[in-house]
Parts: sequence; structure tokens; C-alpha cells
Amino acid sequence: MNKNEKKWIRIWRRIWNSPWLFGLLGSFCMVLLIESLSRHTFWGGVLFLVQEPVNFLMNWLIIAAFLSLTYFIPKRIFAQALVALVFVGLGIINCVLLYTRVTPLEAVDFSILRTGISIVNIYLTMLQLILCAAAILAVIAGLVLLFVKSPKSSVRPGVAAASFGGIAVCAAALITGLTFSGAIPANFADLNKAYDTYGFTYCFSRSIFDRGIPKPEDYSAYTIEEILSTIGSEENQKPEQTPNIIMVQLESFMDINLFSHLTFATNPVPNFTKLKETCSTGKLYVPTVGAGTANTEFEVLTGMNLDEFGTGEYPYKTFLQEKSCESICYNLRELGYVSQGFHNNTGTFYSRHIAYKNLGFDTFTPLEYMSGYPVNPLGWAKDACLTDQIIGAMETTEEQDFVFAVSVQGHGKYPSEPVEGEKLISIDGIEDAELCHQFEYYAYQLWEMDQFIGELIEALEAMDEDCVLVLYGDHQPSLEYDVEDLSIDSKYISEYVIWTNYPAEREVRDIEAYQLSALVKESLGMENGLLTKLHQRYCENDDYLDALRMLQYDMLYGDMLAYGGAGIYTPVDMQMGFREIQIHHATYVEGRYYIVGENFTKSSQVYINDHGADTTFISDTVLLLSDDALQEGDQITVRQITGDFIELGSTKAYIYTKSQEPHAATIDEAED
Repeated sequence: MNKNEKKWIRIWRRIWNSPWLFGLLGSFCMVLLIESLSRHTFWGGVLFLVQEPVNFLMNWLIIAAFLSLTYFIPKRIFAQALVALVFVGLGIINCVLLYTRVTPLEAVDFSILRTGISIVNIYLTMLQLILCAAAILAVIAGLVLLFVKSPKSSVRPGVAAASFGGIAVCAAALITGLTFSGAIPANFADLNKAYDTYGFTYCFSRSIFDRGIPKPEDYSAYTIEEILSTIGSEENQKPEQTPNIIMVQLESFMDINLFSHLTFATNPVPNFTKLKETCSTGKLYVPTVGAGTANTEFEVLTGMNLDEFGTGEYPYKTFLQEKSCESICYNLRELGYVSQGFHNNTGTFYSRHIAYKNLGFDTFTPLEYMSGYPVNPLGWAKDACLTDQIIGAMETTEEQDFVFAVSVQGHGKYPSEPVEGEKLISIDGIEDAELCHQFEYYAYQLWEMDQFIGELIEALEAMDEDCVLVLYGDHQPSLEYDVEDLSIDSKYISEYVIWTNYPAEREVRDIEAYQLSALVKESLGMENGLLTKLHQRYCENDDYLDALRMLQYDMLYGDMLAYGGAGIYTPVDMQMGFREIQIHHATYVEGRYYIVGENFTKSSQVYINDHGADTTFISDTVLLLSDDALQEGDQITVRQITGDFIELGSTKAYIYTKSQEPHAATIDEAED
């Protein structure tokens, strides 16, 4: 080793032994790498440094504080590798995620990871899944080996504490100063832009801790009373009409003709186009783009503005896990309505099976309670299956129905190359072959969704009861395009239409998603709910959004002054599936046990004395047990199990008795 090499080694050791120097140098390199990954460009980190130097410094100091902590640990090399793995690993995950959807990685993505695993095959090929698994195992093995083999370093607690304290104080002071000066806004209206402007590390960290609605400075009983007196909290008037209300939130649905530079072999959305021309309609400003279905859904159902909540927060995964809040379901319940929810995807996604109870739904029918549904080439259930579900549910009730259906067929990731069973609608105007294929695939999914709209309207027209149908897209699709490609001025715009099977006046009005339910109720003379009154009577006032923020805080995190100091909404004893699953009997035929009943699905699993039994779905009336061990007095239940192994519901227990076995022909009769 020559002198020059020894010199550089000495310099490196000095840097590495200094928590100040190494912490700042290492974190600087990590920020450059993470931001380059986030922007999908080699020079992305440098551009962030040049364009947003103060925000770059903020991200730099956050990572530096964590790196300086490693100087408290004897196995310093291992600790530093672990810190680098966490931050750079999150950057890599974000980089990959942005290839499959529009929105960046948020902390909430890890809370829905369990459900996401069940659909990961839609986004990754088998080879990619194997490579990911191999990479994870390799990283774990590497960390274990590094922990075992890495030498111990001397710990200087005083120096380590001084460096960590100094860097942490600088980071906290900078973030506090930027926040209080308004350089960093209290709310991120555009999450994508926020990540680009303020950096991945800061925004992701904020998404971990930023939850709920901050207490307004002027929150008081006097302020709440002022709002109530202005909007009027008097007894609700009897509505002019009480028709069935059906709202359908269509996954990634939009009028693709809004892409001004594209031409199509045929109009992918003829029914929706006609509805816009003949029915009440307008732009619908939604809180998300490319993903985040549940947040548009939340705004529509509750009338609450998501901008007031934490960074990237999903209320379905936070407060709605534990408490109820005002919603259109509770409002319509006061008028005698039954609220029924539908989703042709798994019931646990975004924890709807829990959140819907706290939103006031009487029944919730997810995919696990549906049979015979077709799927598209990516494996998403087609929306056409929702027509029979909606009509069937309405026919089971004597009361007026509020039906809220969330579709899934239009969900990405859209294939850039041909997949088995796909159909396309030809498009001109896109030069990139892979992007063109994605648009053509998406256009055909829109066409089938539009056919579902037509079929649903035909079915509602055939009903003897008055019906209002509200259709809207939850967000624009996760495709690569610029807002300049659209004839509208934002990616956060969807559209809605309101169709009725009776004569109604047409109105064109652009609204926010949190105003939609109030608009529908206003057209029917309904005013139930404090937020409904606020939207209907106060939306033209200058301090409308301030009043909305005040009521949201009071209802969810304050003293519930608007309700007299106590909550008035409680979770509903929600029934899973509008059709009850029942066991009629169990029987033994030719060496096999069968469970005979009604409304079984492919998600039905037999449990014997609370232990799962191997179950084969034969039909909606027959399940086959692979086990041959039914004993006199065994307790049998059929439970609906999701792909992520969550139990959604169970039948009443059936006690097996040999003497009650029916004739073997019952099996054939049941299958017929």
C-alpha cells in the first residue's frame, strides 16, 4: 500500500469516526439517491438540491439525525447499514410504486399491506415476485451476517450525544420555522406535488405522524353556536320526495373523450355521454388521482373535506376504525331508509368491513358474498355483476333504499403488452406503443363499465318505485399523461350525473366531492344532518370552509358541542351480505360429507367445532368436505374467509345428527 492510499484511508477513518462528518456526508448522498429514485431520473437529486435547497437541507438533516444515532451502538457498521437500508429501501419501494400508480408511497400503504398481498399478482409477474422474494431474503441474510461479523467500535457517548442533539435541534428548528412561516403548508392538497417540492423523506415521515384535524384557534362553544344559528339547527322538514337513492362510484372512470389529442375507433362511453347531455351533471373535484378510492368515497358519504386531515391519511384506517360519524346513511335512516353497501372486491380492502359499520350501513356485500361474477383479463371482477346485486338487495326490503356501490373493474395497473383474453378499442394520437396499449386496454374497460351503466338504468326503469341514480368516477386513471392533454384544467376532476326514472329538472353545477350527497338530498327536499345543512345553506359564504373545518373538528376530535356535548351516532350491527347464508343440513353420500344450504360462495369455508375443514365449493347450495370425520353432535358453521384470511361473517351453528340426514338425492336436488 503506497503513501497516497494510506493517506486516503486515514482521511476516511477520520470522517467515519466523526458523527458530524459521516452523518452529514452519508445523509447527503442518501438524499441525492432517494430523490433521484423518486423522480425516475439519474439527476433527480441534483435537481431537487438546485430547485429546493432549503427543503433539500431539511431532508438532509432528518436522515443525518438518524445516522448520528448509530454512534451510540458498538456494532456501528451494522447500525449504519440498517439506517441506510430503511431510508434507501423506502425510496426504492416508492420508485417501483410510482411505476404502477400515480401517488407516492405513504405510511398508510403499510397498513393495507396485508390486503395488498392478495392482489400483488396483478401488479407483478411471477418472475418479479420471485426476484423480490429473493432480494428480501438476501437483504435479511446480509444483515444477519453483518451483525455477526462486523467488529465493535468504541462508543464516545458525549460526542455521540452532542452530534445527535445538534443535528436534531437544527432539523426541528428548520421544520418548525418553515411550518410556522407558511413555507410548508398545513395541508397538502396535491400529494404528488408536495413530495416533489418538500422531498420524499420529509413527506413520508409526516405521513406517519400527521393524523386527524388540528384544533382551530377559535374553537369554542360560542363559535359552534354561531355556526349552528347561521345554518339553522331547527327540526328537519318533511322531504318532498323519498325515492330510492343509488350511488355508484366507478373505479378510475372518466369520459376518455376529455383527452383532447386522442381519437377513438368508437366512443368508449356512449351511455355516460348521453347522460351528461340529458341529466343533471357537472365537474366533481375529488381529493385524489390515480389511487385513493376510499378517500373520494369518504368525502361523498360524510360530507367532510379530506384536506383538513393528516398527510396521506385514510379516515377508513384511522378514526373510523373506532368511532362513528355523521354520514348520508345516518341522515337517511332518520327518514326510514335502509342503507346497503356493495363492492365487487374484497371486503377488507381499506377495512371497509369495519368502517362501514361506523358509517351507518345496515348491510355490506363485498365480493366474498357474490357468486358467478366474471373477471377481466387482470382478474378484477367486472362491474356488470353489481346490477343483480343492487336490484336483488332492493327487492328484499320494504323500506326505501340507499344503495352505495363501489366498482373495481377499471382498476390499474393497465398492461403495456397484450395479455390473455384482452379486448381493445383502437386509439390514434399516442406514439409510444406501450402507452398506447395501456390506453386501448383502459378504453375497453371503460366501454364495459359504460355497458353496466346502461344495464343498471334499464333494470331501474323496470322497477315500480321511484329511483335516483348517481354515477361518478372516484379519480382519473393511473396512466402517464399531462394535464395539458386534457380539455379540463386539473387531474383532480371527475364528473357526475344524476339520473331519475321520473321527470326531474336538469341542473349543471360544478361541486366538490364532499358536496355531492348534500346536492342530491337538496334536489329531493332533504336537509337531515348538520353538514348537509352547512353545504346546502352556507356554501356561498366566505368563511364556509372555516365553518366546515370547525364542525369536522368538533364532531371527530372536539367536545361534540354541535351535538350537545355527546355523540349521537353509534356503530350499526351491520349484516355482511344482503342475503343470509344458511346451513340446512349435512349429509353423507358415497363416502363424502356435503353441507347443504343457501347463498354459499367460493369464499365459504366450513368450520367443525371452530376448526377449519378443507372445503370445496360445488354450488351456491352445496359445499363438499374433504375431511371424513363428522361426528354426532359436531357443531358446524360456514364462514366467509377473505384472501388475506380474515373472517367476515359466519352462519348460525348447525349441530350434526346422523338421524337427521336426508336422503342422498338431496345433493342432486340442491345442485340443480
